[in-house]
Amino acid sequence: MLDKRPIIGVMGSHDETWEEYAQPLGRMIADHDYHLLTGAGAGVMTAVSKAFCEQQDRAGLSIGIVPTVQYSGEFIPREQYPNPYIEIPILTPLDIKAQNDSTPFSRNYVNVMTSHAIIALPGAHGTKNEVSLAIQFKKPLILFGPDDAFNKFPDQPVRTQDIEEVREFLEKAVAKLHLDE
Repeated sequence: MLDKRPIIGVMGSHDETWEEYAQPLGRMIADHDYHLLTGAGAGVMTAVSKAFCEQQDRAGLSIGIVPTVQYSGEFIPREQYPNPYIEIPILTPLDIKAQNDSTPFSRNYVNVMTSHAIIALPGAHGTKNEVSLAIQFKKPLILFGPDDAFNKFPDQPVRTQDIEEVREFLEKAVAKLHLDE
């Protein structure tokens, strides 16, 4: 029988790694035997996936939602996605991220809707869009990083810089899941 595990989505910057947050987060998710889901790109996505995959004896897998089309409509070169730490790449025919909040179909929807709980590290418009979607779809959500990095984000989510608070958040969110039903 399939052993179902919670899927923890980690969203964040494509340009910056935020290593001081991504590394302990990736290790903690792996230590809890959760699956990790990211957008399969660079920055936070690579940093958290690398830390996750380097953990010995983990049971969860690294899942990446891979965009295939640029805003221009051209295909994204395969060497850009997925990052080398993605074990299950899921290719989508969707844009990298919503071009604006009125562009409804992007891989951001797949990232948010597939995740059982979401941790957002600092990022730009795409991350902010994923946070808004998580709020809209009532997904368990926490922002992890320096408070000032989330100045332009919605006010509703809990914010923390403490990995222990993130661990407690995940344990509570996962306790509410009924994956075996």
